[in-house]
Amino acid sequence: MTGNRRIWRLAVCVGMLGLVAGDAGAEKQLLWGDTHLHTSYSFDAYLNLNRTADPDTAYRYAKGLPVVHPFHRARVQIETPLDFLVVADHAAYLGGIRHIDTEGIPREGLGWRDRIYARLTERTIRNVVAEDKGMAFFSSLLPEPQSVEEAAASPPTSAIPAAEAMQRSSWQESIRITDSHYQPGTFTSLIGWEWSSIPGGANLHRVVFTSAGSEVAGQFQPFSTSDSSYPEDLWAWLEETSARTGAPFVAIPHNSNISKGYMFPESQSLKGTPISADFARTRLAWEPVAEITQIKGDSETHPVVSPDDPFADFETYPHYIQQNAPPYDPGRGDYVRSALRRGLEIEGRVGSNPYAFGVIGATDSHTGLATAEEANFWGKFPRDSTPEAKNARWRAAGGPSGWSMSASGLAAV
Repeated sequence: MTGNRRIWRLAVCVGMLGLVAGDAGAEKQLLWGDTHLHTSYSFDAYLNLNRTADPDTAYRYAKGLPVVHPFHRARVQIETPLDFLVVADHAAYLGGIRHIDTEGIPREGLGWRDRIYARLTERTIRNVVAEDKGMAFFSSLLPEPQSVEEAAASPPTSAIPAAEAMQRSSWQESIRITDSHYQPGTFTSLIGWEWSSIPGGANLHRVVFTSAGSEVAGQFQPFSTSDSSYPEDLWAWLEETSARTGAPFVAIPHNSNISKGYMFPESQSLKGTPISADFARTRLAWEPVAEITQIKGDSETHPVVSPDDPFADFETYPHYIQQNAPPYDPGRGDYVRSALRRGLEIEGRVGSNPYAFGVIGATDSHTGLATAEEANFWGKFPRDSTPEAKNARWRAAGGPSGWSMSASGLAAV
């Protein structure tokens, strides 16, 4: 990666939002948007009672139109419409749970064993949905206790028959809807997805988005955790896909606060790659910004890493996303403020800074509603939208409930 390439990527990060003025002397305008929103196409959203808020609902809500809430079914409306939105559904199982529940598993090309298993899978998923056992089923899909290194070396694969076919059809439908909501000069809808790497409960998630339209985005299927759990492999895929299709990409790390120290490494990555000048340039080229705040807590800092800051305990979220999670153990590799300093230390050692990024907020809402307004907040999942339902915990005792979440945040450009 050359320095010019890095500058081009940084320009793309702003330019792909359609916010660059025609010339340097033109008047600037502050615009707001959400780069991280999940809809009913995300498996965990659908299992947690988002059956109706699809990408079309998400874009209509962001534009200021009234929609029906997926849980309590009341009419809801954003107070201040957004200027841009990225629907970033999980690439893993993209649209799969929704497809199984509403249409069933496609049988074309399946052998007799897979046909039998498809029937059993449909029955299981539909029973889970009908009996509202989605929280327990979702918890059963979370990483089991295992070392982060071992888990990353064996990425999860889908055992659902025809999973790839359902993911392909869902992707094509999602990008078509995204294109249909683009209004140049008024509202920018951006094609994106989430790469949800979480080996051994270490959150390494990235939201990936592009300025390309559906004609270009239809030439690839989003890179998912079934392909790899390593960020370096995601960057390599972005490099290859960008060269092949012409699509520019930006990847945004999020929830570094629960990464178990692996989001901002000091000397080598989880894959064992040394933090060299080449590594630093490559990472910064694809990840020029980081998500510093969202519904699942603040990733700026923590009292453990900033003991002299009386505000370091703002919106902490001490919950790893895994089964039988260990006690929360924050460190410098988890937080943006310490990463910025670590980046300077790395630059002094190898000559390049992998963490010279800007910061943004996003929601990571799974309701299909970009709700970062405190007085108009509809929860992380649809079932979190009423005071009574907020008491329900996602996982076993000690795990987060709806009250663990906060109305945050948005990206300002």
